[in-house]
Amino acid sequence: MAKTPRLLDLLSLVPAGDLARGAMALGIAPDALKKRVEQFESALGFKLMDRATKALKPGEAGRLVIDHANRIFSQARDLTRDLEELAGLQAPALLFGVDMLAAELPLGAALGRMASANTRLRVQALLGNFEFLAKEVLGGRLEFAIADTTSAERHPTRLAIEPIAEHRVFFFVRRGHPLLAAKALTLESILEFPLVAPRLPQRIAVHVAKAKPQSKIDRDTGDLNPELMLDTFSTVRNVVLAGDAVGLAPYSALDADLRAGRLRILAFNAPWLHMSYGLFYPRRQAISRVGQLFVTQLRQVESAIQAREQRALVRLEARGRRARPRAKTRSRPARGAAARPATRPRRP
Repeated sequence: MAKTPRLLDLLSLVPAGDLARGAMALGIAPDALKKRVEQFESALGFKLMDRATKALKPGEAGRLVIDHANRIFSQARDLTRDLEELAGLQAPALLFGVDMLAAELPLGAALGRMASANTRLRVQALLGNFEFLAKEVLGGRLEFAIADTTSAERHPTRLAIEPIAEHRVFFFVRRGHPLLAAKALTLESILEFPLVAPRLPQRIAVHVAKAKPQSKIDRDTGDLNPELMLDTFSTVRNVVLAGDAVGLAPYSALDADLRAGRLRILAFNAPWLHMSYGLFYPRRQAISRVGQLFVTQLRQVESAIQAREQRALVRLEARGRRARPRAKTRSRPARGAAARPATRPRRP
């Protein structure tokens, strides 16, 4: 197999565009660089660079080798960085993105565990919707992101996606909200009140738009911008508590306020009311060691959240069944039975 320095020589020719500039970048004579490339081609058994013109361009085989070489060196750099982090040579750092709903689930607990294990951990999390986060990830400004991945099908070749979990989401209101007195709730009746939520994915957006035709649908993505579009759950919660707006969130985000009686979940359920969130990052770029550790913690915390959420939902559904009025039934006595007093059987 060809040695690594020859791979570096080949990679230097791509941005340089010709032999002279490539040799200058390596600090060697053009003839020496040409000889190295020829030795590399001889070792592989086929030509890599097209020398028909003054500008050196890789052929089909050359592009394939260069693509693999880039990945090899990228992985080597990642390995070096991870080893340095593990050896404590540099403070571990995370720069990633997250959407509002995912931020309310296992994110805080996972980071809390990691910060306790390594007090030098540095974290910066950028909040946004999927489209914004995908652009930042693909642009190299974020290492990865965690969000509802419904829209990820628009980037099938550029993003690697790892599912993490699914959660039901619920419409919620303040205590004493007019909708709580309604005998039967429909999506149309709920959406008569302002909806406060982050940007809604297409899976939910199509139903909201059908029930409320004046809703604003993004033509490119199919996502929906609610009347009050906010990306911070604490702000969404405060808006709901202060008025008649209706919020949308997973049960775990509402648990404390539900127990305290400040918020109520509306008795409306539908199969499309759920979020599927996951991890996504550039397909040809590995996640750093500290990022991998974070994802491991995320999955562990998520398992506990899922179990706790399932128990809470079972209790919620049980209370709902007990609260439903039962139809009154009255058994008719046999004709004449009410007029006859009960008699004791005669003793023999």
